[in-house]
Amino acid sequence: MRKLTFLVIIAWTIGISSYAQKRAFRFDGGLNGGLLVSQMSGDALAGWDKPGITAGGWVHINYNNPWGTFLGMAYVPKGSRKNADQDNGDFDTFILQLDYLDIPILATYKTERFRFNLGPSFGILLRQNIKFNGTDFSVDPSFRRFDASMAAGVTWFASRNIHLELRGSTSFIPVRPAPAIVNPGSFYERGNYNHVLQFCVHYSF
Repeated sequence: MRKLTFLVIIAWTIGISSYAQKRAFRFDGGLNGGLLVSQMSGDALAGWDKPGITAGGWVHINYNNPWGTFLGMAYVPKGSRKNADQDNGDFDTFILQLDYLDIPILATYKTERFRFNLGPSFGILLRQNIKFNGTDFSVDPSFRRFDASMAAGVTWFASRNIHLELRGSTSFIPVRPAPAIVNPGSFYERGNYNHVLQFCVHYSF
């Protein structure tokens, strides 16, 4: 599945780049990869304890002014993690693994060395799994097939071909409904919400 996802990302990047060139927009595109940490609201855990690796492709369309549009497609692992705390007698471990194909569509504003990015990011759930004390369990109730998030980030142009980006995103629609809502006025008691913070290196063709 991951190999197929990577091939789709490559084909998508080349296709969008070709379309933008035919439309006479100024554009650049390439590949990106990096590290991330994630957590989830509504799972009774706290902290950015789940690391991961992301990779994908992207195209940036510039409208001959500071404004533009960033279109991406990347494999993004989300979820949450609880590590054992043996010093306090806690030997349990827990990992919630949610693998997504994320498609950010971000409005951008560019200065001489920086680009600011803001907009929605839509995720397609590829796999969901729970591992408790090293044993796999089925996810019940299961998560929704789609994740709708709001993303914001900043990109620094280290060189002509190398760009460094810091981006954060959070779901604005629950990826799984809450089994019971104690406080109806609380936004995060309506269900589980993904939160991701990622640092990526972008290579521009």
